[in-house]
Amino acid sequence: MSNSLKQVATKGVLWSSIERFSVQGIQFVIMIIMARLLTPEDYGLVGMLTIFLAVSQSLIDSGFSQALIRKQNRTEVDNSTVFYFNIAVGLALYLLFYISAPWVADFYGLPELSLVMRVVCLGIIFNSLAVVQRALLTVRIDFKTQAKASLIAAVISGMTGIILAYTGFGVWALVCQQLVNLGINTLLLWIFSKWKPMRTYSWKSFRELFSFGSKLLASGLLDTTYNNIIPLS
Repeated sequence: MSNSLKQVATKGVLWSSIERFSVQGIQFVIMIIMARLLTPEDYGLVGMLTIFLAVSQSLIDSGFSQALIRKQNRTEVDNSTVFYFNIAVGLALYLLFYISAPWVADFYGLPELSLVMRVVCLGIIFNSLAVVQRALLTVRIDFKTQAKASLIAAVISGMTGIILAYTGFGVWALVCQQLVNLGINTLLLWIFSKWKPMRTYSWKSFRELFSFGSKLLASGLLDTTYNNIIPLS
């Protein structure tokens, strides 16, 4: 490995660490402030939906981002194919959760959970819009840009959540905080990556990428299940 490549890789790891710890620090401070303004019931309503969002993220990605990153001769057709597939999966999942929301609310005996679920799950669509952009930035070892997007989104969404919590919006402060975070992060990744999809979709490209991505999908779903369901048992 050349010295220049080592320097780029080192900077990438550094910025990845900065993103992780700085965003976690900001979110921790925001959580402490909002915890004094909201009730445990507010957090409980949103917490019940964590597993749905976690599983949906695994399904949306389906290992395609890693497949793109690993593919040596990736093309714009590959990128666009993954983008449109992610959008289709995101919309399908949102429709599924939208329809099933009343049943989930009945299961928990919380009628108000239905609307909360339908709004929170809009984040699934935001996530599906940014998978390719994030993968392409990773290919460039550009973790600095990803860190900037995450930090800006964390600060703005945190301020939004605190203001709404202070003015009495209750659980909707948490809902809006999540959506603003995802929305701004997605928007900034689009702007910073400077990539836009082509109007094309290739089944050949899909099959090639999915042959690798499907293995990661299975692994991701198992990991998500272990981390989100087993601790509740």
